[in-house]
Parts: sequence; structure tokens; C-alpha cells
Amino acid sequence: MVSLELIEDHQTANYDVTVIGLEITNCEKELVDAKVQAPQLLIENRFRQYYITMGGEITSSLELENQNEN
Repeated sequence: MVSLELIEDHQTANYDVTVIGLEITNCEKELVDAKVQAPQLLIENRFRQYYITMGGEITSSLELENQNEN
């Protein structure tokens, strides 16, 4: 299933992916600063960051393709 936003508005989709990535980074920082012992959460956040990076690359590529078509 593909989000309609991904098809119709690549730039917004790219922005959304970027913002989510920043929120995960902020979450990790807060956990570390609060000395919360949650190693599994940090591991899962690393996986999330990996997929967010892929999403950023995909949405950037789609935006470039869209610009080249116009």
C-alpha cells in the first residue's frame, strides 16, 4: 500500500520523513540525558532511523524524477 501523499506530493512526503527522523534523534537524546536504561528502545530507534533514511532517499529521488519530467 502506497500513501497518496507519496504519489501526489513528494516534497511533503520528504519533509515528513525528515521530521520523523529528527524526532527519533531527540527521543534518543532525552533518554540518554535522563539516564534511562532502555537498550531495546535505542536498538529499535536505530532500525527506525535506517528505514527513515531509506524513505528520505526514495522521496528525494521521486522529487528529482518529478522535476525532470516537467
